[in-house]
Amino acid sequence: MKMTERKPVRLVAFDLDGTTLHGHAQLSARNRQAMERASAAGVLLVPATGRVKNFIPPCLTELPFIRYAITSNGGAVWDLREDRLLCSDLIPTETAMQVQRIFDDYPLYVEYYVNGSGVTRRGDPEKAGTLYGLPEKLFYFLTKRYVFADSLSGYLRETGAEPEKINMMFIPEKVREAVLLRLRALDGIEITYSNVDNIEINRRGCNKGTALVSLCAALGLDPAETMAVGDNGNDLGMLRAAGLAAVVGNGIPAVKALADVVVAPCADDGFAEAVERFALAEG
Repeated sequence: MKMTERKPVRLVAFDLDGTTLHGHAQLSARNRQAMERASAAGVLLVPATGRVKNFIPPCLTELPFIRYAITSNGGAVWDLREDRLLCSDLIPTETAMQVQRIFDDYPLYVEYYVNGSGVTRRGDPEKAGTLYGLPEKLFYFLTKRYVFADSLSGYLRETGAEPEKINMMFIPEKVREAVLLRLRALDGIEITYSNVDNIEINRRGCNKGTALVSLCAALGLDPAETMAVGDNGNDLGMLRAAGLAAVVGNGIPAVKALADVVVAPCADDGFAEAVERFALAEG
């Protein structure tokens, strides 16, 4: 949408890692103040993340005005205040089992996002630094509240779980290329990423943008009245769906190519700049 044609922003959907949070778990004073002022002006602030609900950090969930969240790259939309699932777009169990059969051939750190929680193999977080090459700066991953399974194939078979999303992290480049080649031969899945060493899988056609449209329908909003703020490949859907697409300065080229506006990098509070300029219309 051309900037001169856009409607006033009534909802801001924002990515977390690389866009809004500092160090994956901290909300800067300026970003928080921008949220508070936007909320006071009647604008809804909606996290739109690849994370599962229970992995959204307290710096956001404890804010009284953060009510709705798009999680798992659009696989689930939650009312956080009521802990209620509003809508979901899940991967069928059989499709997830086909994916897991590929994973079983590689040493991968795999997470299944199910019913708002992350499921992983027992012992894998403890192996992250040695077996999976988890860098020390990302050791916060080890504090995630997981549901543990002895075997992910067994978990899927025994529970019949339909994941919101399947996530793989810290994948060596050659292994990632081999896994992607095999995944692309499967039907019914959407493959995205939020980093150069991860792979994220949703049901085909599911993304943050489809979830944003569904949330707008539930709230009686026009998607043209929304602004999306993002930085990476899993943000493409919501940047296309929103009335205004804002990309932080550290965003990848493919995402910047979709931007109506490029703001400062995440580290320099580009999220706050986007809110101040376009949700609060301060220039």
